[in-house]
Amino acid sequence: MPTDADLTAGFTDMQWYMYRQRNVAFFGAFTTRPFADADLLAAARGLVERAPQLALGFPGGIADSILTRTIYKESVPTRDGLPDRWLDDGAAIFADPTLPLFRLRYAESASPAESRAGFLLVQVAHALVEGADSALLSRSQSAAHPTSRSAHRTPPLVKAAATGLGAGLAALHLIAGNLIELRPGPYRAATRVYPREIFSRLARRHGVRQRALLFALVLATLFDPGKRRISSTYSSIDDGGGADRDPYMRMRMRFAVFDNDADFPSLVRAVDARLAEAEAKESGFNAELNAGGLRVHRRLSRLLPVAYTPRVFRMMPFDVVLGLIPPHRLTGELTAGLTEPVYAGAALAGANACVIVPSRRLVTFNFYLQETLLRHVARLDALLAPELISRSETLG
Repeated sequence: MPTDADLTAGFTDMQWYMYRQRNVAFFGAFTTRPFADADLLAAARGLVERAPQLALGFPGGIADSILTRTIYKESVPTRDGLPDRWLDDGAAIFADPTLPLFRLRYAESASPAESRAGFLLVQVAHALVEGADSALLSRSQSAAHPTSRSAHRTPPLVKAAATGLGAGLAALHLIAGNLIELRPGPYRAATRVYPREIFSRLARRHGVRQRALLFALVLATLFDPGKRRISSTYSSIDDGGGADRDPYMRMRMRFAVFDNDADFPSLVRAVDARLAEAEAKESGFNAELNAGGLRVHRRLSRLLPVAYTPRVFRMMPFDVVLGLIPPHRLTGELTAGLTEPVYAGAALAGANACVIVPSRRLVTFNFYLQETLLRHVARLDALLAPELISRSETLG
């Protein structure tokens, strides 16, 4: 029976940290037909074949008897509230060391309607997969993770400064994490679905990139105008970050502070400008800072294991975590029987987050928030209501 130390021995520092966070990634979609037990087992088998990292802890492969135990199926009287009522923290993934670090859950409708006979939810330890993997798997493509090294070299002085600062911040983070909890729970999920076309139209109207528009919509949804500045970390997929960037994860975490504005057109233009400014100045400093901090955390955890409580890993010094992951296109054998919209994101206590997932026709906003912020999600509907009304009138 593998222990945590056994499982994480070959992890990169970022994988180790995400595992200790109990960070859980999820993918969900409604099914066009009822899925039998054999269908769910085939889906689990197909998942492991295309993402072999999911067989962590099972060097000889995962037997069907084990895969069957990762699957939960339930008949539900109604689809009302799905997927939100099924999107939990995924703690079950880590509860049984005799099972791999993923679960499949299937809600079969007692009265299946056309195109929505059930709902399939896949939850995976985020240390093993990321948004780019989810996009590949949606196309039934391989999501295996070869080691990736960047050819970019961070200037020595920049690297030294970033590494030193990262070490110091890690120590401060450890102390603060044991003393205070910035964003106590409970946390809950909330999702929204909108037609994809309205975002391209809005971005053109405001003269900004779609990513800036989508991020600005999340900021305007979650934060009151009285909050002057909003700190964030957001993910990007690129080749930047320097030679010491994490060799497993394709995503790079970047940081930005946005000036809030009650006027949405002003906010979205400011977000676009801030993102462009932050990325134009990218020197590898952030990647070296992250790498240095995570390396120190991992070393300290060996020296002071009792100091690394769950509370430390819930300590996130940002107002919001933002993610825009690659488009999800449901094609191929693995996702046969699934239909848009596609839901995907992460459940992580300690961080208010939103992951945005485009597919062919639709875009989903996948929030994981402190329960006290859930009431704000309705603001997103209000922000987009004029566009939805205009679209319905055009189609009518």
